[in-house]
Amino acid sequence: MMNLSIEKVTKYLTEKKIPEDAYAFYSDREDAFCIDKVGEEWLIYYVERGKRIELAWGKTESQALDVLRLYLLHEFKMN
Repeated sequence: MMNLSIEKVTKYLTEKKIPEDAYAFYSDREDAFCIDKVGEEWLIYYVERGKRIELAWGKTESQALDVLRLYLLHEFKMN
């Protein structure tokens, strides 16, 4: 999936029945996969006990959203 937006990813995750509380965009959510812009790149991370656990970096928002999508599909064992 290329040229992803938050709206496209949210729709896709909803169709795959990924719980909305399993992810967040540009904010921390406990026990969730998240993305945030840090400098000129995007950080993909998991929040556990109030701490960010770094998972990956993206050069673009679209790339970060795709990585986030893949982490969620893996976590919920879906293709």
